[in-house]
Amino acid sequence: MRSSSIAAVFLLCVLCGCKSFQSQSPTAQSESAPASAKRNVNLPIRNNALALLDDLLNDEKNVSKILLVKHHSDGLAKLIKDISSTAGQGAKMLDEFPKNEPGLDLRRLDLPPGEMAGRKLISKTKEHLLLSSKDAEFEFQLLVTQSEALNYGAHLAMVVADCETQPERVREFLKLSAQMRDLHERVLAMLRKQS
Repeated sequence: MRSSSIAAVFLLCVLCGCKSFQSQSPTAQSESAPASAKRNVNLPIRNNALALLDDLLNDEKNVSKILLVKHHSDGLAKLIKDISSTAGQGAKMLDEFPKNEPGLDLRRLDLPPGEMAGRKLISKTKEHLLLSSKDAEFEFQLLVTQSEALNYGAHLAMVVADCETQPERVREFLKLSAQMRDLHERVLAMLRKQS
């Protein structure tokens, strides 16, 4: 009886020992986990940030059109065209998302009604300021709007990258965020020169 108890204890130790070798430490588990498990994957946040970014990029890709009707410096024209180009490329990239994810609706911003009303009012105010100002004041007002838009867009792209599950898309959104931050710095540098 005693030898069968010892054998049972021995067998239990061996089984427990094998099990402990199979379970990995938390560090080893995180190193072998897929990239999506390490990321802050939250699809509702990602999808909302995608929709907000899409809305912003589709506005920004057209910002250079204002240069057709307003007098401006060559430096401003180059910067605004670079902003439009970057936004256009980003908007084109986002156009592919609903094709690959049929349930994704980039038109659905999911903003509360007060936020939507506030955004509309801000947009009308900015439009009035841009159309009614000229020369240095026009350039200043345009640069201020671009500073706000680029800062917001760079951060939205970071949110998407943080919540994205596909490594290639993570890289694309990190690149877009970096491009928008670079453009933001160029806008700030031009604003500093004006003051």
